[in-house]
Amino acid sequence: MKTLGIVTEYNPFHKGHAYMIAEAKKKANADRVVVVMSGSFVQRGEPAIFDKWTRTEAALKNGADLVLELPVLFAASNAETFARAAVRLLEESGIVDILCFGSESGDLSSMQEAARLMENETEEFQNLLKEQLDQGLSYPAARAKALETVSQISSEILSQPNHILGLEYLKALNRYNCSMEPMTIRREGSYHSPSLTDGFASAAAIRKALAENRSTEVMPQLPENTHDVYNKALSLGTAPVFLDAFTPALHYKLRLSSADELRQIAEVVEGLENRILHSIDSCYDMVDILDFIKTKRYTRTKIQRILLHILLDIKEQEISYYMNLPKMPYIRVLGFRREDTGILADLTERAKCPVLTNLKKAPDLLNEDGLALLALEKTATDLHAMAYPNPIYRTPNQDFTKPLVIL
Repeated sequence: MKTLGIVTEYNPFHKGHAYMIAEAKKKANADRVVVVMSGSFVQRGEPAIFDKWTRTEAALKNGADLVLELPVLFAASNAETFARAAVRLLEESGIVDILCFGSESGDLSSMQEAARLMENETEEFQNLLKEQLDQGLSYPAARAKALETVSQISSEILSQPNHILGLEYLKALNRYNCSMEPMTIRREGSYHSPSLTDGFASAAAIRKALAENRSTEVMPQLPENTHDVYNKALSLGTAPVFLDAFTPALHYKLRLSSADELRQIAEVVEGLENRILHSIDSCYDMVDILDFIKTKRYTRTKIQRILLHILLDIKEQEISYYMNLPKMPYIRVLGFRREDTGILADLTERAKCPVLTNLKKAPDLLNEDGLALLALEKTATDLHAMAYPNPIYRTPNQDFTKPLVIL
């Protein structure tokens, strides 16, 4: 039985995602699909617009057979950490044969060549990278220019968002000597287009429309079988969740923090702690804070991640520690399809680390590292719930009270 693995955020799950699962399954001739999905927060440092259980249900209705959670420590990190952790989860599940990811080009061979170059940085490349960084470019832009200079690979391969993650997946497969084979599907639709009229509207366009209370325009862009799931969340007031809802909490954290403490936070480098602290002297909403802190070299996405790290007290040393463990602390199941209960049995039998289906049993299954990682997940879920539009549903401990999603 051939199993396909996909790393995703589904923020939210839309028609393009359904297309990708169907095409990947057909191309790989796969029997089942395992998804590793970000939980309450995503890699751009933003909250997921719908909670993880709603997004899990949408995925299970549209081709996924098993949904696993990528812990927030990795899900809200840079592209390399995000990809490495996700690849390790799929590999250590013991049941995935093929890792599939979307890309702008669909050109796996060129991406594999670029990944090899990135893994074996020459002195020429390192010097070029330093020159570009010294000119004020962000790290992704500087790396793309440096690699284009030392190779025949187009900068588009090196700088487009899906390619960036795809390259990191390929690097991770080599780094961990994975048994999974890589496969890419050419992405359809525009990643950044604000339009809802494209063949496949982007998740960014959908989120923008929801922020503008245009949910009736959004629904045609989502698989029809998910409309009841999304409409329920919107009507109850557990969605949509946006970054600006965390402004008061961020002000509180920063007013209690010193520059020395902020220097320990993940991705805070080169004096950024001072810009961050000074931001709240004159900025009172999230947009203004981000605009104050960001520079040409440090992108808005990076700053958003840093602010989330501050909210969750995620330190650079902590990420490094977990990334260097010999195996993942646990694999958490968010949901599965009832008709394929065999996939859960296979996971439990073959996984190289503990499998969590009921978090109340975590103390009996996890070591100290696993319990600490799970505690951070609980904090992230609680923080996300505090931003629900309807205060009735902002209850704590939802990781321990909400059941698996079983369809």
